[in-house]
Amino acid sequence: MPNTLFNVSSMRLQNNLRSYNQTLTRATERLASGSRINNAKDNPAKNFEAQNAESEISTGLKAKQNSSDGAALLQIAEGTCNEVQNILQRIRELSVQSANDTLSSTERNYLNIEATDLLKEVDRITAGTTFNAKQIFGNVGDSFSGESRDLKDWNPFIRRDARGDELRAGILHIGPSANPGKYHDVNEVKVSIPELSAKTLGLNTLSITYQNGATKAIDDLDAAISSLGTIRSYMGSLVNRMESQVENLEEKNITKNEHVSKIRDTDFAQEATAMVTAQIQQQAAISILAQSNSRISRVLEILGG
Repeated sequence: MPNTLFNVSSMRLQNNLRSYNQTLTRATERLASGSRINNAKDNPAKNFEAQNAESEISTGLKAKQNSSDGAALLQIAEGTCNEVQNILQRIRELSVQSANDTLSSTERNYLNIEATDLLKEVDRITAGTTFNAKQIFGNVGDSFSGESRDLKDWNPFIRRDARGDELRAGILHIGPSANPGKYHDVNEVKVSIPELSAKTLGLNTLSITYQNGATKAIDDLDAAISSLGTIRSYMGSLVNRMESQVENLEEKNITKNEHVSKIRDTDFAQEATAMVTAQIQQQAAISILAQSNSRISRVLEILGG
């Protein structure tokens, strides 16, 4: 009698029906969105894991862009050094020519005028070398770094001033995180670029008007050209590092995207099967529930008669 009055079987069928509806709704949602995790409740642990991986992918893309930007800056700087080197090579040719006593003073004066104008061009080129409005070779305005960059003291591997205080070199942040406490330069590359001008190259007093001045100029130019060669080699190695980091980050992002895909992507075959199964179960439950309710109605009719 209790089973009839309270219709326990109907209650169980309604509970089953709610379960089938939930399964059908979940399967439909996953099929429609293409993701098996649409809310944190779907899988809290895996949702957290996927979100962390997606955050790393996003920041990794920015780090990749930083690496590409750093490589571009260094290539611009290296190109400027190459052009300055070509100019100094021309001035050296003029100096060698002027060192020959077969020339008259008038001819040496013309050679000196060309050399002086070429040094002005060195200053113009280096002062105008910028990246995103930042001065690469100068200390005026928004410079690339805050360090003292006197070429005669320049050493890209020792960044300390005369008092031993560490200098603030330019920083290329090429990793997706901050530097861990006990590790250094994991996500950053410190770049030291010297100030370049005729003065810092030791050529601001160059004069080839006389034979002894031309001879001295040859030595000074050799030293300046050698310094530029060192700077170019340093920048070239850094460009290689930036390009390697771009490839490294790209490979990591591909792997992380694949990992997120395995966590989130819907298994369409599985969800389609679950949806069809839930639909059949839902229809069967509705049919049986209707029969159960109909039986109770007939009992009530008898009792009422």
